[in-house]
Amino acid sequence: MAILANRVKARNNILEFLKLANSALQKICAGILIVISLGLLYFSTPNILTNLLLEITGRAISAGALIYQTSLKQINSAYEWTVNFKNLEEENIKLRLEIAELKKNQLYTDLISAENKHLRKILKVVEDTNHNFITAKLLSVTNSPFASSAVIQAGNKNNIKVNAVVTSENNLLGRITSVSDNYATIMLINDQNSRIPIITGKSKERGILAKQGNDMKIIYLNENHVAHEGEEIFTSGDGKIYPQNIKVATITKINDEGVFVKFAIDFKDIEFVNVNLYSQNE
Repeated sequence: MAILANRVKARNNILEFLKLANSALQKICAGILIVISLGLLYFSTPNILTNLLLEITGRAISAGALIYQTSLKQINSAYEWTVNFKNLEEENIKLRLEIAELKKNQLYTDLISAENKHLRKILKVVEDTNHNFITAKLLSVTNSPFASSAVIQAGNKNNIKVNAVVTSENNLLGRITSVSDNYATIMLINDQNSRIPIITGKSKERGILAKQGNDMKIIYLNENHVAHEGEEIFTSGDGKIYPQNIKVATITKINDEGVFVKFAIDFKDIEFVNVNLYSQNE
């Protein structure tokens, strides 16, 4: 980088030299014109010598003006070329610096990735294999005081099994309760018979999400729990059906009657769902 900086410094010195040369040439030509003008004023008598001097002076002035214009044009051209070259040099340096920074960032990323792989190997981390799922079209949703269910366009032919977990945009929707060749029924999480083991996101309180009357509540919480309003709840992984860490709902109200929640998704806005082909029982 020091070499690049020296190149830029040298280009700047050339520019300063050209500026000085241009200024000096202008001063010399101006001086000559002044001297000649004074001579004309002093020797301005109507005789042959004066006429001859005038002729010589005129030619000298014409030649000087031509030389001045030509020199000035060449100096200006050289100056413009040098300025353009300097701009290209500076842009080139900037690009080289950006490339060097990108290479450094890439090296850092590679080192972090290699370190991560090494640590996972040392710690014998088990890779998460629960990402085998299919996407299916949601055909209908039924909500009543007695049951809440949905039908999807996928079944045995798609390797869907009973108790397979169903999600939408990484939010829990329910689980499969019956399957035919091409269709399956989902018990939604707001069904009267649904019981979902959950854990609160921050306070780490465990409980069961269930529908009581028209409300969704967390039951079986510790008497002295510290769950609070606005806290998100996730599947805890307890039991044999729901894997852990799927977002379910958000706590909206806590009072003497219990802890109330609101679902993370609106069933009426769903068009497609993901069915997890992995089962907790397997």
